[in-house]
Amino acid sequence: MDEVTRHRQEAETERIRAVWHEHDFLGALEAAVTALGEHAAYLDATNVFPVADRDTGTNLLLTAQAALRSARAAAGNGLGAVARAAADAALRAAHGNSGVILSQFFRALAETVVERDQLDAAALATALSRADALARRALLQPVEGTMITVLRAAAEAAQHAAAKGSTLPELLRHVRTAAIEAVTRTPEYLPILRERGVVDSGAQGLAVLFDAWAAWAEATAPQLQPRPAPLVTFPLDGQGSCVNVLLETTGISAERLAEELAQLGDSVEIVGGTPFVRIHLHAEEPDRALQTLQRFGRLLSVVIDDLAGSPPSLTLSEPRKRALLVLSPAPRIVTLAHRLGALGVATTERRNLLETLTQEIAALPVEHLTVLPGSRADWELARALVERLQRPRIEALPVRSLAAQLVVLLLHSDGNGETAGDQSAVAETLTRLRTANIEQASNGEWVALTPEAESERVRGEDLAAVLLRTLALLGAERAESCTVVVGEHGPRVAPLRQAIAARWPHLPVEWFWGHQPAPALSLALE
Repeated sequence: MDEVTRHRQEAETERIRAVWHEHDFLGALEAAVTALGEHAAYLDATNVFPVADRDTGTNLLLTAQAALRSARAAAGNGLGAVARAAADAALRAAHGNSGVILSQFFRALAETVVERDQLDAAALATALSRADALARRALLQPVEGTMITVLRAAAEAAQHAAAKGSTLPELLRHVRTAAIEAVTRTPEYLPILRERGVVDSGAQGLAVLFDAWAAWAEATAPQLQPRPAPLVTFPLDGQGSCVNVLLETTGISAERLAEELAQLGDSVEIVGGTPFVRIHLHAEEPDRALQTLQRFGRLLSVVIDDLAGSPPSLTLSEPRKRALLVLSPAPRIVTLAHRLGALGVATTERRNLLETLTQEIAALPVEHLTVLPGSRADWELARALVERLQRPRIEALPVRSLAAQLVVLLLHSDGNGETAGDQSAVAETLTRLRTANIEQASNGEWVALTPEAESERVRGEDLAAVLLRTLALLGAERAESCTVVVGEHGPRVAPLRQAIAARWPHLPVEWFWGHQPAPALSLALE
């Protein structure tokens, strides 16, 4: 090979590495979701501003997961369409201050690449500056020492790097450094962070995303390593409710709406445009806030969380013909169900379940209730409820696995707390699923058990090897998708994700951090 040809090939390699096309963007999204999933429990536990309600990590994770899920569905239509799908899904899924600001980052990206087929350093710098402006505009009262401080630092670093002609990986390296440094400065702005010896969790979460993107672009390990949640967490000190609404409107004055909401609460955020607007606020009287919002459009999704951390009660604000009740040992699946408009109960966190649920369900203003369990114990509980209750009409779906529960919830929930279509569609989905659970035995071995063949167990000391053998047993070679629900004491996901991708590059994997006590991993292949 002559010198001219070698330099030409090196230049071509650098050109390809320096930009992201559709598949690169999807890979970066997956890397971000993995990183946020592994940091989420720590971010929840160290969340103290504006209130200690332990949901920042969860809000960031669920928003990013929705963006990735929708982006994958749009794959094949080009970078612009994929980025737009991610932004739209992030807006719909955004909850809390952190989720709303993250949705603005995805919106800025989508607006920047709307007519592009690749993302380069200059475009990302433009997107970050746009995201900085959008995030600050969304907040009625921007507060430094939070995500917006990190976003501005990232935007300024990106502009400086782009002006110097940096490639996309080089720019992301500068963005990561600026973001991490900005996070360390957050206690300088907020006394509560100094008092409790933490940095802002939303700011840290945004730095985790930039770190994941920088590492993915250069095929290196992230600098920010996941930390376990502290055994002693800060007391929940919130009062009132966190109100999250998706509003359908033909056009509103955001300024006028913000003025009215400011009289009812604080932490007001308004993002989006026609026809969908995402609204977030903390309010002492959430019903008054909803009444105000109804004057501006149609409420498509309403989620009200207790800032004191009380679990969602089994209540409905208005009568329904049908409703979905999710019973699960995975708290984050319950949270997801709640945000999709369903009823949810974390079955490991409540006592006297049969008696309590019988009374609460009987009082629901609903004609037909579908129960979606997540384990064998939950399935038995659901069957007992069916036998006990005469009203409402109640049926239990035959689901005995967390991964299968998540598949059904995502495929068949219509977003308003009902199962879309008839039950035959759900039954047909269940017939296509092959499931297994992986747990660590007392001797340190990893053990996989497939409910379809309980006598067949896969054992081994290396989790990745056990996972691959189990997936092979379930038919990964012929599968169209894989779902993995990760437990509270589950393993690091990044090496497992890489092992699956290397063995079955055709197989899309939905990783979901359920935070359940057991199993460590719940698998479903379709």
